[in-house]
Amino acid sequence: MKDETALWVTAMGGMALPAEGMTLSAFGAALRVSPDRAEKAARYLHRKRLVFVSRRLGHVRVLPVSAKRLRGRPSGVIPVGPKLDLRLVGLLTEAHPIFLSVKEMRRDMPSDWRDRPELRAELSDGIAGQSDRIMKLCRRFLAVHGTHLAGLREALWLDQADIMPLIAQRHPALALGGPDALPAPVVDSQAKRVSKNLSHQDRVLAYVRGAGKNGITVSDISFNFGNRLKRPVLNDIVATLESVGQVIVVECRTASRGRMGVRLFDPAHGEPVVLPNGRLVAVE
Repeated sequence: MKDETALWVTAMGGMALPAEGMTLSAFGAALRVSPDRAEKAARYLHRKRLVFVSRRLGHVRVLPVSAKRLRGRPSGVIPVGPKLDLRLVGLLTEAHPIFLSVKEMRRDMPSDWRDRPELRAELSDGIAGQSDRIMKLCRRFLAVHGTHLAGLREALWLDQADIMPLIAQRHPALALGGPDALPAPVVDSQAKRVSKNLSHQDRVLAYVRGAGKNGITVSDISFNFGNRLKRPVLNDIVATLESVGQVIVVECRTASRGRMGVRLFDPAHGEPVVLPNGRLVAVE
C-alpha cells in the first residue's frame, strides 16, 4: 500500500492540473491508475493537500490546490466578475426584455412564414419596432454616460450575437465596424409643414393627407398640436370628418403585439388592410 501511495505522490510531482480541474476518470488516466483506484488515489492526495477534490451534486472533480488557502477552495475556480463596465452591464440588463421579445416573435411564427407575405411583413414590422427601442436605449445611454459607441456596440454583440444582425439591418450604426458616432435622429417635421393659419379641422385633415397610405394616429395628431387642442375637441373633429367621409377611422396597431390605437386614413388611398389580430398591413 505504501509503495502504491508513494507512486501517486511521485506521479503528482510531474503533473500540472488545469485550473478548471479534471473529471475523476481523466485524473485516473493521467495518474496511470485503474478506474476503480482513481477515487481512492484522489482522496489520499486530497488529504496530503496535493489536490482538491470537489463533490457537487454527485459529480466529483479533481482541482489544483490554491496557493492561498481560501476555505479550502482552489483559486482557479473562484468566480470572476464581469469584465464589462458595470454601466454596460446595466444597459444589457435593461435591453434583455427587448431582445427576448424579438426571439419570441421568431419562435411563434409558423413554419411556412417565409411563404406568406403577411407574416413576413408582421415579423419585419415587429423587429423594426424593437430595433428602434434598442436604438433609443443606446442614445440615452451615450447621452448620460458619454462612453464610446464602439464599447457599447461590442457589449451588445457579445451578449446578443444572434439578434444584433437583425437590429443592425435597420440601424447600421450598431453593426460591427460601424461609425464612431450615432447618426442624428430623424425628426418628423410634419407639424411645421402644415400652415398654422388653417382651422383645427383643416389642420387635422392636412395631417391625415400628408401621412400617406399608412395613416396617422390620433395621438400623433394631438402631439403635433401640442397643448393648443384638447383631446375631447380633437375627438369631436375626428368624428365629424368621419361622418362626412373625409377620413377613415380604424382601431389597429402596427405591430403584432401592443396596445390598439385609433388611426386615421385618407380615403383617396382606399380601405386599409387590417389582419384579424388587429395589425395593420403596412403599404410601401
